Amino acid sequence: MSIQSTKSAAVAVAFALLVSTTFAAETVVDLPEGIKATLSTPDTGATGQAVVMLHGFGSSRDEVGGLFAMQAAALAAQGIASLRIDFRGYGESTGDMADTTLEGMTADAEAARSYLAGIDGVDADRIGVIGYSFGAAIAMLEPDAFKSVVVWGQMGDLQAEFHEFLGQEFYDTAKTEGIASVDLGWRVISLKQAFFDSVATHDLADRFAGYTGPFLTIAGEDDPAAAYFDQYVGLAAGKTEAVVIPGADHMLGVFSEQPEIGQQVIDKTTAWLQETL
Repeated sequence: MSIQSTKSAAVAVAFALLVSTTFAAETVVDLPEGIKATLSTPDTGATGQAVVMLHGFGSSRDEVGGLFAMQAAALAAQGIASLRIDFRGYGESTGDMADTTLEGMTADAEAARSYLAGIDGVDADRIGVIGYSFGAAIAMLEPDAFKSVVVWGQMGDLQAEFHEFLGQEFYDTAKTEGIASVDLGWRVISLKQAFFDSVATHDLADRFAGYTGPFLTIAGEDDPAAAYFDQYVGLAAGKTEAVVIPGADHMLGVFSEQPEIGQQVIDKTTAWLQETL
């Protein structure tokens, strides 16, 4: 899962300072259903290519350590517009996280794609997606909506991974009481039984199988996500690449004070989208 922490605050500050020096034109925008987003465009305006960015579980649109904000700046520097959103119930968007379902999150991703497609200079047929952790799963549930799919720290088995992350007691409470809460250390989350019903009805591998567009998956060697690489590269029908980063975990260097790891991910993602959009 995409996890934020209070430790290593200095690293987050360093990321933020770097981002502040490289931003192109950025505008906070309001999408339907109370979705808050940040639109990033090249200084010269959109030139066709564009990207939707989907954050992870419990996170928000700039992502841990500001990685998505940095990615947006890197894309803009290469003439690529982007829109990063807070899913409903997360960040600055309206709603209650307890009401999260996969159907709601895929609808938010589609709202973001539709909004971006309406921006002057954006080619609706050249919109890609970047998803991190749970955001990667949302992107992979509806891959045909995007020309190119890039995922960081992907999920592979939604039911098994959420069960391991949240634990049986959480599941039992949600089933008997309709809602359950857990303190993750950086925030308390609550989820209703509808979330688990939603997860149970979506097989990520089945939904992704046969995707014909370009697919790039990136994870640290210590991230369980890497174990899914062979399976999902095999399921894709188009151009694929899997990148395992030595010495990295799911947080891509943010909390291990290795900003070079995040930069490596951003550089690879930017080059891939330049080529495939």
